[in-house]
Amino acid sequence: MSGFTFSDDYKCNGVPVDAKEAVPNLFEPLEVSLHWLTATTRELDIMDAVGFVSDYLGHGPQLQDHGVMGYTSTFAWAGGLKLLDNDKRPEMGVCLSAPGDACEFHGFDKLSHIYQSLQMRASRCDLAVDNCDFTPRKLYDHWTADEVRTQARVNPNAKPGREHLRTHNWVSSTDGDTFYMGSRSSSQFARCYDSRGFTRFEVELKKERAEQVMQALCAGKDMKNVAGDVINQFVAFVHLDNEKRERCTYQDWWGDFIYSLESADVVTRLDPRPEPSVERLKDWIEFQVAPSLAVYETLFGKRDDFDDVRRDLRKIGLQNAKPHHKALIVAGGGWLNSHDPFLYGAARLT
Repeated sequence: MSGFTFSDDYKCNGVPVDAKEAVPNLFEPLEVSLHWLTATTRELDIMDAVGFVSDYLGHGPQLQDHGVMGYTSTFAWAGGLKLLDNDKRPEMGVCLSAPGDACEFHGFDKLSHIYQSLQMRASRCDLAVDNCDFTPRKLYDHWTADEVRTQARVNPNAKPGREHLRTHNWVSSTDGDTFYMGSRSSSQFARCYDSRGFTRFEVELKKERAEQVMQALCAGKDMKNVAGDVINQFVAFVHLDNEKRERCTYQDWWGDFIYSLESADVVTRLDPRPEPSVERLKDWIEFQVAPSLAVYETLFGKRDDFDDVRRDLRKIGLQNAKPHHKALIVAGGGWLNSHDPFLYGAARLT
């Protein structure tokens, strides 16, 4: 399988972008973002991975009682970010699942840091371009007129008279229109939809192609250039002005879109990590831990030795505490007695 070719200043029909004045979008500026990431690591076990992500995000996960994609355990953080594991099949590794909502919530910078730190390999990666100055219907009309250069395959189940057309699908609903380009089961696939009140063009990459894109992004390649290269190599809407499809020139509106990517905004949504605080800890406990504590006390609260059980919980907590937990005790005006296992470490923070 041939891979993508990434350039520092990507070219369109052989003309460098900066050699042609970019045509401004008539609506909002184009925005490019990571909009899905699925990746796997076999370098760490699930608890090490969960610990790293929790420390990095500043809060712990909820353990859900169901799995997906063959995994049996799900650890979920805010925004829908998940780590998946199957303790019966360690060869599956630990899977990171960051669907669209999780990508919007956490942003590329945080996700790429987790991806690299856990030594992961991508199996799916979606790049989205928002505020496109065309409609899904326009793409559909040019596609079905065969005014397209694409790596999508010819549809083997096409109706008579349409055998030459590449695989596609059109869906229209009260929420908006969606045009699908290529096969969902292939290594690259694209869709264009307007159900969010603006037009989004999204390319979905799998397996080797997904990993190649993530490696390029993590190596510092500009996301808008990577998106331009990926889109331009998968599909372009063209005039049929040359016998060789690869030499056909762009439809004017498509050329404007590709050129405008050069000035697009890259959305990383990286917010400064909030400092640990007693108030944030209290909020997290009430939201994440209180339900489990309620079950625990309901089941064991009437036992004569419940005070001993509570002390044992505190002891276990102190033994597993991280440096920021120690700092919170000191910052909150708490104190540790001589029997607490990290007295010395906490005292050094004062």
